[in-house]
Amino acid sequence: MTGLDAAVERIAAAPRLLVCVDFDGTICELGPDPYAVSAHPGAIEALTSLMALPATQVAVLSGRHLDGLRRVLPLGDPAVIVGSHGAESAHPPVLSKADAAYLADIERRLERLVVPGAFVEVKPYQRVIHAARLAERDPDAAQAVLERARAIDTGGRPVVEGHNIVEFSALEVTKGSWLGEHKALFDATFFAGDDRTDETALGVLGPADVGVKVGSQPSIAAHRVTGVEELAGVLGRLAAARSRFARR
Repeated sequence: MTGLDAAVERIAAAPRLLVCVDFDGTICELGPDPYAVSAHPGAIEALTSLMALPATQVAVLSGRHLDGLRRVLPLGDPAVIVGSHGAESAHPPVLSKADAAYLADIERRLERLVVPGAFVEVKPYQRVIHAARLAERDPDAAQAVLERARAIDTGGRPVVEGHNIVEFSALEVTKGSWLGEHKALFDATFFAGDDRTDETALGVLGPADVGVKVGSQPSIAAHRVTGVEELAGVLGRLAAARSRFARR
């Protein structure tokens, strides 16, 4: 039994369990078109099984905006669906006039950088420049677009880099701030993510929790899997172990 297998067996016995996962790169393969992707069927099957068990909550915590996430995520109630790195949740923050003006200015600046294969995404609390399609045919051109985006002066407001994206936020909201507050309702939390933004969530996990990094990026996670396929297997084992615990 691996260390991750042992951790899954341990956490499956928690009286109240939160199973929280990122979406892109975690339960869904990355793709150049963000809406031409499908969640891994094994991961969805495992999460659906977990949702049906007592004292078990499933949450999907994504950087996508909420409406966009719901377009590609085949999970409904009672799953907790959270977008914009935690900003779009049950109690969303309100943008000030200054926040809205900042986002409008960033959007104008990013639009000036757009070339064929790149585009600007408008989210409620963020503006994001995407260059994945461009990177497929011209990686150097994609990096040049992203470099110019990174050079924009934000006046100290948050900037997050991801897979062929640069995201500008009006608010200091992270996956870690959302998860740190929400996980207090549970005895143990399982969290899995693949990107830099997921490190903030991994950072709020405690000794009773299990954190898994998907992929090869540097991480503080205690456990790692190679990709979406392997994580789907881990979620399946967690669902099976939790089901055995529920029948006791």
